[in-house]
Order: sequence, then C-alpha cells, then structure tokens
Amino acid sequence: MCYDAVIFDNDGVLTEPTLLEVEREAVRRAFAEFGVDPTTEAIDGVIHGGLTNLRRICGIHDVPVDEFWSRHEAHAATTQLECLENGMKPLYDDVHALDDIEHPLAVVSNNQHATIEHILDVFDIGDRFEVAYGRDPTVEGVRVKKPNPHYIERAMDRLGVESALYVGDSNVDVVAANRAGIDSAFVRRPHREGYQLAADPTYELDSLSELPAVC
Repeated sequence: MCYDAVIFDNDGVLTEPTLLEVEREAVRRAFAEFGVDPTTEAIDGVIHGGLTNLRRICGIHDVPVDEFWSRHEAHAATTQLECLENGMKPLYDDVHALDDIEHPLAVVSNNQHATIEHILDVFDIGDRFEVAYGRDPTVEGVRVKKPNPHYIERAMDRLGVESALYVGDSNVDVVAANRAGIDSAFVRRPHREGYQLAADPTYELDSLSELPAVC
C-alpha cells in the first residue's frame, strides 16, 4: 500500500529503550526535591502505573502532582541525555534504512519532548523528520500519550496527510495507530522476543531494513 507519510515511535524503534534504573533515577531526583525518599515499589508505580497511580502516590507523600511531574520530566530528560552522550542509549544500526523511504517522516513518542529533541540533535538526524513530538511535560501530556492517538493525529495534521503508517514496538503503538485509523508496523526487536500482541499490526518486521519494501 502507498502511504502519504511514515511515523515512528522512538524507544525500541529508533533508539534502544531507556534502562529501567535510569527511569527510576529520574523519579528519585524529582521526589528528593520535596524531601521524599520513596520505595522502589512507589517509584515503579510512577513509571508504570499511569495517571491514576501517579496521583495516588503523590497523595501518599503529600506532593503536588503537577509540580512533581514537571520536575520529573526535567530530570528524565537530563538523565536520558546523559545516556545518549555516554553511549548507554544508542541509535539502532538499521535506522539508515530511513534514507531509502521517500515519504515524509515523523516521530511520535511517549518519551518527553525534550528527550526526542536531544536524540535528534545528538545523533544529527533531525533533518530526516519533518515533525517530531514527544509528550508535553505536564499531567495532561501523560493523559493523552499513546495508546491515545492524540500525538499521532497532531503529527498527521502538521504534515497535512490523511494516510500514514505508524512504526512501533509495543501494544500501545498498535492500538494508537488503530485508534487514529491508520496502518501499523510492529518491529520485533530482541527485547520483544516472546512479546504477545493484543491486536494485530498491519505488518510485523524484524528490522527497519524491511520497511522501504513495505512503503
């Protein structure tokens, strides 16, 4: 099928996923600004538990949610920039395949927008993408992240296209594409070996090198 654009998730697609301990460190740093030393369970609840859990954990520690989250996003961007610069969060080798795709390209990620900007800058790949969105550093940004199609639809509006292929590595990517009414390509990276898909993607790939033929 011919598409008007190709939109990419970042973590696990363009760059290797951020290590869990790096994500935990960002949460610790944010809580430390409020004099709180959270348990690992609470930290992981913030990372994986969604907006409801975030509000619950902040309530337990009497920390204002909006202010905490703003500081968390800043720390998360800083810790990930450190990883980008020291080689702990590298670009996948097959990203070069994007050079063979003639459609407009975009990035839509659940990672912080500042982190996406850092990635494009550190790896000097910003000129390959006409649009790049990470989540806004606000609680509202959390609410509308994937599987909500908000940022995908926003990217398509910005590109001025009606048909697109979304390339991701998780269930939330496939579901977000479905909700946006577009096709999806699931990249089964090594960290997704044995990963169970809750919905069927339009394509399943082993590498981005297969993408030009699909497009």
